Amino acid sequence: MIKAEEFLKGRGAQYNPANPYLRQEYVAEHVEGLDEPMLFNTKTEYLVDHPKKIINKVESPDIGLSYSLNPYQGCEHGCIYCYARNTHQYWGYGAGLDFERKIIVKENAPEVLAAQLESPNYQVMPLMLAGNTDCYQPIEAKKLLTRRILEVLLQYRHPVSIITKNGLILRDLDLLQ
Repeated sequence: MIKAEEFLKGRGAQYNPANPYLRQEYVAEHVEGLDEPMLFNTKTEYLVDHPKKIINKVESPDIGLSYSLNPYQGCEHGCIYCYARNTHQYWGYGAGLDFERKIIVKENAPEVLAAQLESPNYQVMPLMLAGNTDCYQPIEAKKLLTRRILEVLLQYRHPVSIITKNGLILRDLDLLQ
């Protein structure tokens, strides 16, 4: 049985499960010959990405929305029940600790959004901001990506909805009103 002091404080996950999409991966080798990973509660790492498109078409009939937009991939909130954890595996990371401490920041999201909205083929449908990972996670206070995205959406008078568990959304009330 694991004692309370052995848990990684502030993390919802306590390990990284195997990634089914990786054919090869690095593992921790222990002198004692144990097959258990040596886990450390490392700081959150922010990885920059510059996607070519930011609006995702949602084709799942049980979700009830048409488009989503996620300025971040991975989520430092670390909710153990999060349904988005497995999406981190497509990036080559684990759905456990990696999801919480390797956050992909899509720095050009507002500019790419504006370009996509300008496309003659784009059809306006409600857009779910943070349908996969929370757009108001801690790094948002510094990066302001969500705020800049909301400014673009306001400029185009585009319908938007947001899912969040962070009070930082109150910072953007002026735009949301």
